[in-house]
Amino acid sequence: MGRGLLLTLLFVPLVARADFDLYGYGPRAAAMAGAMSAEVNDYTAVFYNPAQMGGREDVNFGFQFQYAGMISEVQSTTPGRDVRCETCTPPPTVGTSVGLVLPLGGVVKNRLAFGLGVYLPGAVLLRLHAPSADTPYWYRYQTNPERLQLHLSAGVKIFDWLKVGAGIQVLANLIGDSANIGVDLFSKQVTTGEINAYLGTRVSPVFSLHSQPIKRLRLGATFRWAMQLDYRIPATVDIEGIGILGFVISGTAHFTPHTLQFGAAFDVTEDFTVSLDGQYQAWHMAPTPYVGVARSGPTLEGLGLGSALDVRSATQPAGFADTFGGRLGAEYRITERFMVRAGGFYRPTPVPRQDTAGTNLLDSTTVGASLGIGFNFPDPLEIFSRPISIDVAGQAHFLLRREAQKASTDRTPSYSYAANVIGVTAAIRYDF
Repeated sequence: MGRGLLLTLLFVPLVARADFDLYGYGPRAAAMAGAMSAEVNDYTAVFYNPAQMGGREDVNFGFQFQYAGMISEVQSTTPGRDVRCETCTPPPTVGTSVGLVLPLGGVVKNRLAFGLGVYLPGAVLLRLHAPSADTPYWYRYQTNPERLQLHLSAGVKIFDWLKVGAGIQVLANLIGDSANIGVDLFSKQVTTGEINAYLGTRVSPVFSLHSQPIKRLRLGATFRWAMQLDYRIPATVDIEGIGILGFVISGTAHFTPHTLQFGAAFDVTEDFTVSLDGQYQAWHMAPTPYVGVARSGPTLEGLGLGSALDVRSATQPAGFADTFGGRLGAEYRITERFMVRAGGFYRPTPVPRQDTAGTNLLDSTTVGASLGIGFNFPDPLEIFSRPISIDVAGQAHFLLRREAQKASTDRTPSYSYAANVIGVTAAIRYDF
């Protein structure tokens, strides 16, 4: 019984899976490949550039639905050996988002506005997944998309040509104070059971600038502090009359690095806008995503097993590299009621080749393309006095093929991998 409980505690999967940076926040942004640092003009400014909310006159509200699914191919290149692929294809990402920009009145009218953005996963509010180091899995697509996200921010117009913004991102930490089990081997019963855990709040800041030096040119920059979810669960199994097994299960998931996104938007004509963004991400700070297990406290000294149970998980450093990617978007306003959008992006991978033992993180340099439309129309029920806007976008991510060359003694054979991701999103927006 004690062994079974211990194995359950050690190997039950901490099974966490949309990420605004990965799939975009809002169909307009998704259609323009996320090149929004200087061009964002609605509630999605709470993520892309909070400064752009400063000077806004109207309340803006949006509701969004999002779906993304991956088609993955992971193949062994070692004859006669198969790759464990329980997590080679992440489950689809389904969720909804809401956003709000609220300008204030009085002496700060047209100067100060607050914003809120929330992403709600379709199935769970938060999911953790840290597979075995012997099992390949898609690092960003498996662990990051499915989590509750909250963004709060404010934008201030300093001058007609300069705005500043600041905000916070909110995520949770899973903290376990204790998980204690008492076992009586003679009666083969669990005599006591107690667990004490909670979700703690983790907050990181966001800072942004927006400038319009000339009528047709806009410049923007946003810095988002790193964010991660830390989990720690101490666990003990007290085998009455024999001794205590004590372990600590810990790790980090949902890591996003320090990110600096900056860009420019230019109105080629009154009806045609082009936006270009660069993005730097400090991935060298990324911790290992694998679960750590270490012995803690007293153990079965009475049976002479003290040193035998001094176990600790092998930790292979993540070894990630900083990246610099680019995004390009365009919007053509055919009429006041109808517009078309397109975009493309290049995102280099921070993940090194997985040739060493003890790590099998799947990720590769990605190129993407997106298309979308937007239209607005008067409310047929005449409930709202202003036009209602609807946006729809589709996107495709192409993760370029890559290989992992493993030693013959490695428990995982050599393999190659590639994937495609297809996503769609739609939203309704309204200015009050």
